[in-house]
Amino acid sequence: MQETQQPQAGADPAGLSSVTGAFRRPAVPRGGPKLRRLAALAGWAAAIGVVGLAVGVRGLILILVTKTPGWYEPTLVTMGLVGIAATAAAFLTVQYRYVPWALLGLSSADLLASIIATGTV
Repeated sequence: MQETQQPQAGADPAGLSSVTGAFRRPAVPRGGPKLRRLAALAGWAAAIGVVGLAVGVRGLILILVTKTPGWYEPTLVTMGLVGIAATAAAFLTVQYRYVPWALLGLSSADLLASIIATGTV
């Protein structure tokens, strides 16, 4: 007759501890970003979002009401998506020192270019 092994109190009964350990994120030596830094990033991103929303609504009204050139809609959408991606990437890279600020600067430059490019219609 075979003896069955009973799992011990501290052991993982399914034997998954080595598998789940392989997928754990490495321990970060320092804590998260400072709240002051997050607040500044969020404030800048919110300003970009409000201005970008105004540009998008203006573009939508122009597309619906007037006859816009063929390049207008793809340009508006592409520049908007690039700005959104850069802003989202800024929050994903918040643990780095200068990268989030550079990405928000890129997003702001993209927004300014979008205002200039689509404001000529």
